[in-house]
Amino acid sequence: MSLKPDTPETHARNTDTRAAARRAQAALSAYFFITGALLPVWASRIPAVTAQSGVGPDSLGIALFSLGVAATITARSGGAVIDRIGPRRAIVPVAAAASAALLLPGTATGAVHLTIALVVLGTCQSFLNVCVNTQAAHLQSFQRRSMLSTFHAFVSIGGCAGALTGVASTRLGLDPLTTFQAAGLALVAVALGAARTLLRTMPQEAAARPRPSTERPRFRPNTSPMVLLLGCLALTGVLAESSVQDWSALFAQEWVGASETMAATVFAAFTVAMACGRLMGDRLTLLLGRTLLVRAGAATAFAGFVLALSVPFAPASLAGFSLVGLGLSCLVPQILNAAADIDPQRVGSNMGTVASMGYIGPLVGSPIIGAVAAHTGVGVGLMLPAGLMIVVLLGAGLLNTNGRHRVRV
Repeated sequence: MSLKPDTPETHARNTDTRAAARRAQAALSAYFFITGALLPVWASRIPAVTAQSGVGPDSLGIALFSLGVAATITARSGGAVIDRIGPRRAIVPVAAAASAALLLPGTATGAVHLTIALVVLGTCQSFLNVCVNTQAAHLQSFQRRSMLSTFHAFVSIGGCAGALTGVASTRLGLDPLTTFQAAGLALVAVALGAARTLLRTMPQEAAARPRPSTERPRFRPNTSPMVLLLGCLALTGVLAESSVQDWSALFAQEWVGASETMAATVFAAFTVAMACGRLMGDRLTLLLGRTLLVRAGAATAFAGFVLALSVPFAPASLAGFSLVGLGLSCLVPQILNAAADIDPQRVGSNMGTVASMGYIGPLVGSPIIGAVAAHTGVGVGLMLPAGLMIVVLLGAGLLNTNGRHRVRV
């Protein structure tokens, strides 16, 4: 699939190669969309599921915590497995399994049943997340162009679609199981519909590289200092994202007196800004380089937090959290890019380790912010992710794992 110098003799072949590359990128984008849509569909129907299953707040908290732990463990260990079997082989069946697992919470009849269902869902979604990111890293390495930020935009788009699905099903009066059946069936159809294109157009070189017969397979995740440091940066980025997702609407209502509609608009503005930033991220990587892009993003997010937390007016919250979304948009994709560059033979393992540390962010961030908010207010709690942007600003140099990251777009 490599391009030759464009001459009359090679023009047709190059045209076919570019077309195949576009089809491969479009097919993989569908699986990023699935990755982003799964959990928002479930989250949008949490109240109905808890009412149906008779689960109280304490049991729900344990079930949600179990989902996060399962996702963390899967990301930590799944990347090494992907390096061995190749992401291209795994993406389609894992995407179908994750979509089918969405039905399980809708059948829950008690706390134990719901916890098991969410553990299965979290495991499948996390493994799919590692699969698609590893495949994207291989594909962009093969095509020598930055693509991961654009792919992550489809995660954001999928999240919006998943949340809107939940809202629509509530308006239509559908029960949770019917909602999950409809959404799961649609996502399975997307997974199977894109499968042929993915398998036919994804270059063989983008799959896992064979190892010498004398080398024993390494399934242990990489714990090198650089990978762990990148994981710490990922933790701060994901914690900041989850903090805004969980608390921005409540902040707008409690601290600035925004209406329920305005509060929802604040969160929507954050989500849209993040998706737009990711769509521009690959070109910005070419323009600024990876390290400068992340530093600029962290500074933008910090400025957004300062605006939202210091000016007690709803329009300021709207503008502030929009800036936060724009600033955070390219952070995690560029950290994963840096992890992929460390060792081409352990892309899945390194990205899985970094992703697993990122999953820890919401597990520790939400309880801390909740505890602070209970005593001093949501605004004070949101100072934690704001302060972490300074950490990202200072640590962005770690992303320069392979010289100044300039790739064509």
